[in-house]
Amino acid sequence: MNKIFRKLRNVILNKIKGFEQDHKFRRQAKNTVELRRKKATDYDRWSKPQELYVDWDERTAILGNFINQGAKVIEFGAGNMALKRFLPPSCSYTPSDIYKRNEEILVCDLNYEIKLDLSKYDTAVFSGVLEYVYDIDEVFRQLENSVKYVVLSYACSDISNADRLKRGWLSDYEKMELESVFWKYNYEITNYKEWRNQSIYSLKYKNKIG
Repeated sequence: MNKIFRKLRNVILNKIKGFEQDHKFRRQAKNTVELRRKKATDYDRWSKPQELYVDWDERTAILGNFINQGAKVIEFGAGNMALKRFLPPSCSYTPSDIYKRNEEILVCDLNYEIKLDLSKYDTAVFSGVLEYVYDIDEVFRQLENSVKYVVLSYACSDISNADRLKRGWLSDYEKMELESVFWKYNYEITNYKEWRNQSIYSLKYKNKIG
């Protein structure tokens, strides 16, 4: 009897959890539509620690493996700063995000002008953040002639079958559109992998800097 009761309880709890998750996604989709209309950033969402998921660390570890020894790294959309654990020990690390979770983090919203001194860094990392940026072309325009290496992930709209509105994603670049931005600003692809239908790139600026 107890076994039947536990099974029934689990079925009910799973249904409740599924209903709550569906409600959350519907609310997020509606919010995304409004954000896109206003060209706004979702500051409220990213101020909540529960929006930073531990299972993203698997992706972060892959990006960390693309980073050179001794790199001077700035991470955009650093979140819980998981990347710091996966860097070669000789690297320096500076986190930036739209929300200042601690004193280490520099505040930067990629939907606006980057006001940080990029000349201090040779490597920029974007882990699961460019989906929340309207104009990736503008981001790379600001990186050009300053940052030699770029490591990033992006869920391309022609590879990922995820519902972009429910995920809160603000841009919809296809793979070729994204890569055309790299080429436009003289970044060549030196490594490529896929993780859960997300594209992970290692890029190098083709012209000598400095």
